[in-house]
Amino acid sequence: KGFNPHPKTVFSVPLSVGTASLCEFMDFKITEEVSGEVICSTLNSVFPDGLRAIDAYEPTSKFHDIGWADYEIRMEIANADGYVEPVKAALGEPIVIEKTTKIGTRTLDVSEYVKILSVTEENGELVLRTKLCCDDANFVNPKYVIEFIAGKLGIPGERDDYSVCRTAVYLEDGETPFR
Repeated sequence: KGFNPHPKTVFSVPLSVGTASLCEFMDFKITEEVSGEVICSTLNSVFPDGLRAIDAYEPTSKFHDIGWADYEIRMEIANADGYVEPVKAALGEPIVIEKTTKIGTRTLDVSEYVKILSVTEENGELVLRTKLCCDDANFVNPKYVIEFIAGKLGIPGERDDYSVCRTAVYLEDGETPFR
């Protein structure tokens, strides 16, 4: 609308640079009635390789209702199977991190905002599946969990030695999928 109209879009919970995702959400309004299939087809025709719209629908929730997200963290470390039990034990203790925000750095225990789904060894990698709080007040970046584990257990490695993928997004109850 106006003299210089331009599209307006809103995206859900942001991802850190280098983090992959299987569940991103984008909100936009259109000026005419169009089916979800046509919207997906149109978007996919112009999206770059690796980015695909899989569904388009009228939302039932707002982005500020998002409270939790599942992540898969894969760490390439020697003797990964030897770290499964120590990681489980470490994550059962208080998870104290240094969280840096716009107002400074604080030391926080984020244990109540981290739910461990599983810790396994797969193909020589330590694989941690976790549900992290992602509401505005208590957002837990997956890097904090990685740094906690690495520091607690003395796991050596650089950023290139792990990967993070967001696999699901939930409402504030942590159980209801966002839609």
